[in-house]
Amino acid sequence: MLFNSILNSDRSIKSQVISFMVISITLMTIIISFVTTTGVNQQYHKLMLKNAFQISEGLAKQVVFSLLSGSEQNAQEAMNQVLGFQSVLAARLLLEDQQTFLTIGKYPNNNKTEAINVTKVIIETPQYWLIKTPIKVLSETAINEDNQLELDNSNIEDQTIGYAEVVYSKKYLIEAQTQVTLLISIVSVVSVILLSVILRFGLLKLFKPLGQLATTMQQSEATGEHLLAKIDGAKEIRNMANTYNQMMKVLDQQENDLKSHRDQLEQDVNIRTKELIEARDTALTASRHKSEFMANMSHELRTPIQSIIGYGELVIEELELEANFELIEDMDKISKNAQRLLLMINSLLDLAKIEAGKIDLNETEVSLSEILENIVDTITPLAQSNSNQFLISCNSSLKHILIDREKLEQVLLNLLSNACKFTKNGQISLTIYNDNSCLHFEIKDTGIGLSTEQQAYIFDEFRQVDSSQARKFSGTGLGLAISKRFVELMNGRINVVSKLKQGSTFTVSINLT
Repeated sequence: MLFNSILNSDRSIKSQVISFMVISITLMTIIISFVTTTGVNQQYHKLMLKNAFQISEGLAKQVVFSLLSGSEQNAQEAMNQVLGFQSVLAARLLLEDQQTFLTIGKYPNNNKTEAINVTKVIIETPQYWLIKTPIKVLSETAINEDNQLELDNSNIEDQTIGYAEVVYSKKYLIEAQTQVTLLISIVSVVSVILLSVILRFGLLKLFKPLGQLATTMQQSEATGEHLLAKIDGAKEIRNMANTYNQMMKVLDQQENDLKSHRDQLEQDVNIRTKELIEARDTALTASRHKSEFMANMSHELRTPIQSIIGYGELVIEELELEANFELIEDMDKISKNAQRLLLMINSLLDLAKIEAGKIDLNETEVSLSEILENIVDTITPLAQSNSNQFLISCNSSLKHILIDREKLEQVLLNLLSNACKFTKNGQISLTIYNDNSCLHFEIKDTGIGLSTEQQAYIFDEFRQVDSSQARKFSGTGLGLAISKRFVELMNGRINVVSKLKQGSTFTVSINLT
């Protein structure tokens, strides 16, 4: 967990490595110190216990004669020699029946009367050991006149005649163990400090080139300049610095290329902009001249056409008086074509006015019923010419509206006349309804319909669904374009929904506010 927290922190790799190594060295030193201290202390323990055993066994050998002869004086001399050892606190001799023969020194209370065959620790406390050793002699041992032991080797066998007990202090063992523990701890701490200092110095020197490389990268990112790094340090760091420098050089080259391309592009853009401005100005001038020309020509053309229509009507009246019906039919054709030509001229004049921005709204309060009556009178003959049924449904709660009547009627007549033209033996309907914000006029037919591609350009000027020379339906392609401009001028919108061979539905929505 500790290593994970170090490795997952936001510290630098240098700090993480130093922390990792210092912690590792500290843990390793603690483990080595603990093992060393434990081993040395155990060796001290065994050594001192062995020494205590030797003292006790030596005492047992020296007092054999004293116990056999019952001489306390000889036993006391041997025990005094034992007490001369620094760690011996007291000594006691016991007879075979565990009765005390002689005691010297401050002997602890001991009620144990255990019979033993070998030297062993009877009592162990934090302060001392009580070591007991059997006093043994051969069974055929005798004392001669000179108080010397004599052995009968014919039948040799050990015999316990008593016990020697020695109280051996642990004071010097504890002191030695404490000194060893303290010494090893001091050595460990000093070693950790020295190793940490040496390691820190070495790692700082090792990671210094990496830190310089990181600093160069940060400065390059902050300033946007392609700074080069110093190639120094270990092999891997030199490779990183070299790779970084190569990348900076490539970026420099790319930036220079981009600047050159940008400068060239700016020059090209300036040239193209000047050309486009000149082309725009030329186009605007041409468009203005075209609009002025169309307006003038439309006006000049409309005057003779109206004269032709007027004189044609006079001729028809005279032919009717003369009952010359064959010429009347021809004059009707002349009159119809003149009306058609006048309609085209009026459309061109309207378009010219719209493009020139010279057309205004003439809003008046009009009755919906009057508009419908005018539409019925005009569209019914057109619908009947192609055997179509014309239906009107008014579901509007409004009776009067404030609008430009002439432009609204022209929009509706354009849409309905197109429906009559492109529908045969079908049905054409006009539905009027309103909501809180708009008044809607829905023109629906069952004619040839429009494809999705055709719906994208039907409101463009001079654009027809069938623009080939062999087209079946005539027209200038201005009716829907002018209708869309008029609807937008009246703060409304127009849209179409249609499918090929399934008819079309045009909806004109006029805002009431």
